[in-house]
Amino acid sequence: MNLRLLAQPCALLLIGNPVIANGTTFKQIMLKVPRSTNAMVLIDVERTLSSPLAEKEGWGKKLEAAHASRPIFLPPEAEKLVMAAELQVGDNFQPRWELALMALSDPLSIRTVARNEGGYAEKIDDTDVVWTPSDAYFVFFADRVLGAMFPADRQLVSRWIRFAKQNQSGKLSKYLSKALHDTGEKVQMLLAIDLTDVIQPHELDEKIQDSPLFKRTKLTSKELIPLMTSLRGASLRVVVRDDALGQLKIEFDQDVTPLKPVAHDLVVQVMQDLGTPIDDIQSWKTKVEGRAILMQGPLSQDGMRRVFSVVELPSAKFSALKEEEEQTEGSHESHTRESSVTYFRAVDALLKDLQRDLRSGSKAVAAVMERYARRIDRMPILNVDDDLLDYGSNVAETLRVMALSKRQGGIQAGVGTAGIGGYSSYAYGYFGNLGDRYEGARRGAADRSRIKAEAMAASKNKRVEGSKLIADATAEIRRQMTKKYNVEF
Repeated sequence: MNLRLLAQPCALLLIGNPVIANGTTFKQIMLKVPRSTNAMVLIDVERTLSSPLAEKEGWGKKLEAAHASRPIFLPPEAEKLVMAAELQVGDNFQPRWELALMALSDPLSIRTVARNEGGYAEKIDDTDVVWTPSDAYFVFFADRVLGAMFPADRQLVSRWIRFAKQNQSGKLSKYLSKALHDTGEKVQMLLAIDLTDVIQPHELDEKIQDSPLFKRTKLTSKELIPLMTSLRGASLRVVVRDDALGQLKIEFDQDVTPLKPVAHDLVVQVMQDLGTPIDDIQSWKTKVEGRAILMQGPLSQDGMRRVFSVVELPSAKFSALKEEEEQTEGSHESHTRESSVTYFRAVDALLKDLQRDLRSGSKAVAAVMERYARRIDRMPILNVDDDLLDYGSNVAETLRVMALSKRQGGIQAGVGTAGIGGYSSYAYGYFGNLGDRYEGARRGAADRSRIKAEAMAASKNKRVEGSKLIADATAEIRRQMTKKYNVEF
């Protein structure tokens, strides 16, 4: 496939005015996206699922059994999917909220969603909603548009509903508006993140002084700081046919030609800072064009899963059981067995995916662990064995504490000369305690290297211990569930 397809500003597919089956356009859906959004994903579900790659890999299967193996959940009922979030850039891109909007080919009943999600139905501002145990609200907008918001904060959802009803014009940031309209008709997926004003000049100055990467530019801090702080955003466009091809575009407000010697490595670093490290881009072709750095090349399913995990669909259970009859008392055990197998395999797949990051010691491993812990928290839990749910909950908690340990290791290394030490002891439920308290003391400049090594070693030890505890618990729950249900987990 010719990668130039990604760069052609053809007739707009994602955000123009094409009418989908139920009469709703993407432009109409976008009116329901809050103005505080700084990250968005747009997917033409229908075109994506009809691609040879999606059909071969079963991306459109309704069963959650395929959830962990496919790069992103694509509800078969949806023809178009919009996901949006307000990310806290200063807090490792943790989301304040996330939402999804789906234009459905066929309507879903409130009762179906409530039953299959294990939640309950109510009304907010005269709008039908369903609260779900996955900490999300489903919102039934008009014109067969189904929304979902995480977390299930009733006041937040109420404000969103009122905004969606009243908004008659675009309210997105300048960068997102531009990125959404810079899309070729062959592009099925788009991720855009507004990074305007995220860089702190004084922090950047410190990094420039110690960075071998920036030294290769032969520019001074005075020259680099205004250039780098002109960063406006990053967008990824994906074409899916027999394989997936991506184009990543990092945009600035100034000419970035002086960054050409380090452009490739700089983009890799940006991806790591976003918590989305992907091996694929190491081999992508890179070029600098005026105010933008462009990279393009093949994108693996693992790479897609990591990139699109920045913004995710809050819940996915309703799609699996849409057409099922009400469960009978006699079928309860079989439903529990099937749901439990699916849940375990999904968690296991995510843990295996994490192993590479843990072995490599990637700088972004903390963000990845937190993101995967969140994915485990949000997995459908209806009919899943209670012991298995306890296991999943503790795995997620352990991953979060391991991530915290990683970050505190960096903090400890940075403040060692100020005498600020300490790792607290953390309880991990039945996983036990992951380590002893690490005490630091005031040291002089000559001790910086040793303190850094000790802090990072303590952090690494906690991750190693946490990984072992998770592995042991996984083996035990697999044995327990296999014996209980007489089926291989």
